[in-house]
Amino acid sequence: MTISERQNAATFLEFTSVKPFFYQQANFKCFYCNEVFPEIHSVLQHTAFHVTPERCNLLKQYLRKGKRVIKVDISGLKCKICDQKYSDLDDIRKHLVCAHKKEFNSAGNGLMAYDLSINNGLLSCHKCNKTFNSFFLLNRHMNVHFNVVCETCGLGFISHQRLINHRIVHQNGVHKCEKCQEVFPTKLKLRYHIFKKHEATNAKKVKPLKCPHCLERFAEHYRKMTHLKEAHGITFTFECQACKAIFPTRRALTEHTTKLHTQKIQCKVCGKCFGTKSLLKMHMRGHTGERNFFCDICQKAYMHERTLRQHMRIHGPMWKFTCSECGNGFHNRNDYNKHMKQWHPQWQFKTIVKNFGTELMG
Repeated sequence: MTISERQNAATFLEFTSVKPFFYQQANFKCFYCNEVFPEIHSVLQHTAFHVTPERCNLLKQYLRKGKRVIKVDISGLKCKICDQKYSDLDDIRKHLVCAHKKEFNSAGNGLMAYDLSINNGLLSCHKCNKTFNSFFLLNRHMNVHFNVVCETCGLGFISHQRLINHRIVHQNGVHKCEKCQEVFPTKLKLRYHIFKKHEATNAKKVKPLKCPHCLERFAEHYRKMTHLKEAHGITFTFECQACKAIFPTRRALTEHTTKLHTQKIQCKVCGKCFGTKSLLKMHMRGHTGERNFFCDICQKAYMHERTLRQHMRIHGPMWKFTCSECGNGFHNRNDYNKHMKQWHPQWQFKTIVKNFGTELMG
């Protein structure tokens, strides 16, 4: 966080009921004393007993330089000065400024908000009301409401810090496995490699993901999702906030959003915007007249491969091998040889392949 963001975060902690916490490697840690808890609501109950430190202490000890955006629960969000209740950080920020003359910088809040109240055993996103059965899924879902986009792969993220963390996957590896010298971009991927390839022990550590409905634990998120579907009949879908399209995975949703709803790459000729560089490249062919896809039969040229495929239909099916006796066509040599052996045994040892114009001797 910047200095301004840290100052804004301190104001929230000082004058509102937000409950800060840390989330790391499937565990939850108290913001004030660093005690570790396995479940989110355990750490929130614990945090409620802490008295908020004075502002100077907050900035010096808890929001010091280098701190990332702080995760906070806003399920019971209210103003500590007048007990007025709110459901959004921006709303209570306006209230503190207007009603109580508290000062905020023009920077961001320095906080990442979650409504962690439980309804029917589920958590919900306070932005779109989509429900989840674990904090892991809710936390991952928050990237759907992204503010920044990775220029390399197009994935969206709700905060700049998450984008910075993600960019590591596009860097060369710096974490080396001592057992096989293989290199990985993150410590997490190194640990996963050691577990899968070198059979790491201590089942509780290597299986941090717990099913919320039974005692099963999992090392990988996708195994937990498979278990939820097969054992408990629970499935998940991801909805596009722009057009309400439904997708089976978050990756599919992100790809859809990037292509259709994120247009940051502009054509310098006509000003039209695109979500990916590949779409811009295809568009530019309309300006340059570039035609790189040629028909091998009639030599016509086309801008796009799909247009060439449509054109090829006028020439009928394309066979690599054609029987000189009956005219049947085949895509591969094995099918051609089987046909010759079964229907034209007299030509078994001497066949003509029209496409290649060569004489094959058996």
